[in-house]
Amino acid sequence: MNERDLKYFCYLVETGNYTETAEHFRVTQPAISAALKRLETDYAITLLTQRNHRAKLETTPAGRVLYVKATHLIKELAQVELEVQHANETQVRLGFSNVAGGIWLPRVIKRFIKYQLLDQVTTTVADSEPLLTQLRDGKLDAAVFSTLVPEKSSDLRVTTLEEHALSFLVNVNNPLSRLATLHVADLKDVPIVARPKHALPRTALERLCRQGRVRPNIIYEAPTNALVEGLVAQNVGVGLVIKDSVVLRDQVVSVPLAPREQLDCYMQLAVRRSFLPNAQQQRCIELLKDVRRR
Repeated sequence: MNERDLKYFCYLVETGNYTETAEHFRVTQPAISAALKRLETDYAITLLTQRNHRAKLETTPAGRVLYVKATHLIKELAQVELEVQHANETQVRLGFSNVAGGIWLPRVIKRFIKYQLLDQVTTTVADSEPLLTQLRDGKLDAAVFSTLVPEKSSDLRVTTLEEHALSFLVNVNNPLSRLATLHVADLKDVPIVARPKHALPRTALERLCRQGRVRPNIIYEAPTNALVEGLVAQNVGVGLVIKDSVVLRDQVVSVPLAPREQLDCYMQLAVRRSFLPNAQQQRCIELLKDVRRR
């Protein structure tokens, strides 16, 4: 059994077609047939069946097991190759969620400049979910991201860096600006400038409104916190953001949620448990942790 035969087999199972599989790997159809025969000989069992040469390929129970296991193994081998090649590099690949990037990235850049490491760092900014996918696939060395509850993962080492409360941005001329704290019930019929779906502040807003049984009156979806603040400054509506993610303008105040309704955002650092950083990569990861104390 070898990796090449497993790749041929998995693609053959997925397509059910020898010709398409051969064309994909730029080999002959007999090469695909020979790979399947080697696997069936190694395991002494039939993996694929076909009633006749025109009939559809059918995967046996043993073949389905091999397909699932081989797919996972091929992915693991690809990640091993990436990490082995990356081990001798001086470059460190860091990812930041859109929320964490706005709050953390300026501090991180300043810190890395101080230690003359900035030219050895590449950064990616994306939503938390695709960011963690890149981390798990070995395309990033570490990621700083944000969630409403602390992340628990069997394949990632996660360190909580900071907690940030969520609060509402309100125009100074809006009656809500005079409140010491804001209850979800206060949002009834109030125009809201919201972040797009799946953005953390939007998830938090939907959770608050669901718990308070209030239907949010969303009049506009703003792609950035800066635009949320800009529209609040124009008294278009109110907006929920993570505290410290914006610099308040003169026309805008931050009103915290009532204590019983308060939601926090957790800024976290994640590294793959399987990742074995070299000295340079480890130094950068430790600096990321150290930024929270500055």
